[in-house]
Amino acid sequence: MKLSKENIKFIDNYLINSEVAYYDVRIEMLDHVAAAVEQKMDAENVEFYDAFKEYMRLNKKELLKRAKFWSVYSKETVLSFFKFLVHPLQLLFGLGFFWVLGQSSIFSLFSEHFSFRRFFYCCFIGLAVIQFLYFHVILKKRFYSLERIGGVLALIYYLLIFLMPLGSTENPSVVFVTFFSYLIVAYVVFFIREVSKFRKKNKILFQ
Repeated sequence: MKLSKENIKFIDNYLINSEVAYYDVRIEMLDHVAAAVEQKMDAENVEFYDAFKEYMRLNKKELLKRAKFWSVYSKETVLSFFKFLVHPLQLLFGLGFFWVLGQSSIFSLFSEHFSFRRFFYCCFIGLAVIQFLYFHVILKKRFYSLERIGGVLALIYYLLIFLMPLGSTENPSVVFVTFFSYLIVAYVVFFIREVSKFRKKNKILFQ
């Protein structure tokens, strides 16, 4: 028995009210629940509401438990970013940037009140704000496939805190400056690439 549009909307509203925040995760769960309810209606010859109520009674806890486990720290995304970092063209850019920094007096552009360390932290804050506005204001819907990219930025930030604490008064070495500049630029390119791929793959979601 095929579910009606009203039945599908009912399931979707139920998942929204159950705080399944990510749109792409919710659509996947919606397809799963709808197929299971249809099968139950056919097998037991019951109406939609009865089939849905019984299915959720038995499976709600496990379904919502899985929905809560979605984390922005995705192993798959981190590995994808690492592969992006070690791409020959990216590494060539890093080496070229290292050479340019070594030949320049870039630290003279900064003062004690606004050090290179503070500049890096400002870059991260700026990227985080832009990312937040894109996810929550421009898109208007939350997509796990996109928001998990932000986990990479968070990991880079923690690495920055560990290797270049803000409270230190010494200028970082050219190696550290190159390393974090490389990570920031690579992350921006990686983010744009992943968003572009997602939008092309899911055009119907953005219409």
